[in-house]
Amino acid sequence: MPQATKEISYKCDQVSLKETGFFGKIILDYLEDKESLGSMYGRRPALSSFSDQLQAKQEQYENREVLVAALKEQYKGSGLPTDQVERLSSNMAFTITTGHQVCLNTGPLYFLYKIISAVKTCESLKTEHSNYDFVPVFWMATEDHDFEEANHFYVGEKKMEWESGQGGAVGRMKTVGMDDVLNELKDIIGVGYTSATILEMFEKAYVKSENIAIATRKLVHQLFGKYGVVVVDGDDRALKRLVAPYFKREILEGIGKAEVEKASKELAEKYKAQVYPRDINLFYLDEEYRGRIEKKGEIYQVLNSQLEFSEEELLNLLEEEPEKFSPNVVLRPFYQEVILPNLAYIGGGGELAYWFQLKGIFDTFEIEFPILLLRNSVGILEKQAFEDLKSLGLKLKVLFHHTEHLEEMLLQLENSSNYDLETAFTSIKAVFDRVETQLASIDPTLEHSVKSGWARVSRILLNLEKKGKRAEKRKYSDTIAKFERAQSQFLPAGSLQERRFNLIYGYQVFGEGFIDVLYDVIQPFSDQFLILRED
Repeated sequence: MPQATKEISYKCDQVSLKETGFFGKIILDYLEDKESLGSMYGRRPALSSFSDQLQAKQEQYENREVLVAALKEQYKGSGLPTDQVERLSSNMAFTITTGHQVCLNTGPLYFLYKIISAVKTCESLKTEHSNYDFVPVFWMATEDHDFEEANHFYVGEKKMEWESGQGGAVGRMKTVGMDDVLNELKDIIGVGYTSATILEMFEKAYVKSENIAIATRKLVHQLFGKYGVVVVDGDDRALKRLVAPYFKREILEGIGKAEVEKASKELAEKYKAQVYPRDINLFYLDEEYRGRIEKKGEIYQVLNSQLEFSEEELLNLLEEEPEKFSPNVVLRPFYQEVILPNLAYIGGGGELAYWFQLKGIFDTFEIEFPILLLRNSVGILEKQAFEDLKSLGLKLKVLFHHTEHLEEMLLQLENSSNYDLETAFTSIKAVFDRVETQLASIDPTLEHSVKSGWARVSRILLNLEKKGKRAEKRKYSDTIAKFERAQSQFLPAGSLQERRFNLIYGYQVFGEGFIDVLYDVIQPFSDQFLILRED
């Protein structure tokens, strides 16, 4: 596989996820193998678990031919080569999957971290199981209709937004107006070698594509094609036909709600539920509309529309046009596992938390539950920020502390410094007391002179103490300001950088080799937060 470019000088430090304070109890308990979660998932997130997972999936999976044919059509429709898809034709090929919304220009940085985590997991598995082929898959959530979550990305503090005026599934939206976004992006990032690369990728993907699904596939291919990543769009008639029998049972039996509520009740003793099921966990999907299907008496209605169906009509529609049915968050993971020869799903903490509520659905439908792997988290620390921390004598893990904690630490130092001055004050006073006693025994009139001398010295000492306090305050104020500058770069707005900054930031710091750097430092099966810094 490709190696990180040699021209880029960088270092990678680690802090345990627990020490960061940004990961919830349910994920930390999962990583620590706490018994309270044992019934909520299948096999442990360890390399040793994959032998059994491979055997189970191999015995069960039957949809390879349809999958490969559908993906070839998707890739041809995007104008991309199908050689990576061909790998899935082999009965010895299995997938490691991650997924995300089709966010503009990849959206947050963790979009990249997810995919690289999948790539590196495949490589680790290949080392252990050389007879098999492992294919990293990116699942595009093209059917999501939450446009406001997908229509923007940040360049620094500037929010780049695409105004569409369209409705329905984001992946189906036409890319009209993307040239305006491109022109604005040119104005913001200026000219230069790296800027030219960023602008070229954006133009190839978004300006020259028919819709957002194709644009996203093209962008992911530009970024990760050399790593063998296959991009899957679930908004596909042939693939939906494979899952239609399960959707039928969902409509008639309400399996999703029953199983998720059962799991939620069990989890509620220690954890907070992440997903809440509907009576029917399916949407009706049309060209510019995605509406929830609800049952009212004997009639099935599509929310906020005039569409109504009898049970027979709805089931006939499912049989004839399965592409009009779209799973919500409860059934989307299940759909994925039906159509893919998948072994593991890689997601963030919030994602894995709701997967714990879904295992009962898999058990009921007798579909193998994937191994759940936590994606890697990376924070980029710029050179100046690192130098500031180094000059303050602070360890990198302090970046995750609130400023109040740093102030408390500095206050303790300040108190310690004041204590030393008081000791000096007491020591000098003791000298004057001894002098006073000695002189008074010789001439009692000298006692007044000693007291007057002490009064003058004590005023000088008190004045020095005030000056020292002011200097100390300035010193610690400068220290806190310097720390806050470093922390604001690492944790913008108090949040993990990966949730706000875009791939453009990584390119600006590390240049065109940014993706290769990530490939070099990210390691699967880890419970460490990575701090990637310029060297």
